[in-house]
Amino acid sequence: MTFQTENVDAKMIVDKAQQEWIEYDAANESDTRANAPLEMEGRIQQRWEPPKEGIMRINTDAAISAQMVRTGLGIITRNWLGEIVKAKGITERRRGEAATEETLAIRGALEMAQGAGWTNIEVQSDCKNVVSLINTDNVQDCTLQTILEDIDILKKSFDSCNFSFVPRTANGCSHAMAQFAIKSIRNIEWEGSFPTWLSGLARKDMGVVAPFCN
Repeated sequence: MTFQTENVDAKMIVDKAQQEWIEYDAANESDTRANAPLEMEGRIQQRWEPPKEGIMRINTDAAISAQMVRTGLGIITRNWLGEIVKAKGITERRRGEAATEETLAIRGALEMAQGAGWTNIEVQSDCKNVVSLINTDNVQDCTLQTILEDIDILKKSFDSCNFSFVPRTANGCSHAMAQFAIKSIRNIEWEGSFPTWLSGLARKDMGVVAPFCN
């Protein structure tokens, strides 16, 4: 408005800023991957990989904004073809603690899966400590005890339910969803149709480059 006397719709500005931030963040992560030692390639999953047929893979992440006093949880479900099936962003106005929010994101994933009627699921998080607590049933932090007990009860409602750690490079979609949720005024849930930025990130997670279109 100041320099070009253009009155642009506020939502368009926000959407453009969000998309540019996601592209910038993804580019930085690509640079980090390129500079990683080659010997680590064989040890850690670097990209999102599809599960076995019949299994739904749910990736989770959490974000905290001390400045906004808000938390955001990102939950993304994909099938064995790599297609996004469901996406959810949960936002709360509170001062969050990282381990608590990451654990809440995993509980939210199980609740979403239960509501959708899925019977075979895999849940992935880039919080190694929380995944370890769930898999070893070793609760040392009493602040997480109630949430971990909820997870233990929920996981028994599935035919198969596994939890595993993945690095951020294989968890880009849920990371972006958590960041998106933190800036939202209400919870978000998409099914069947998804924003272009999220679909693009899903392809980047798998290392797929979108074809050029005129």
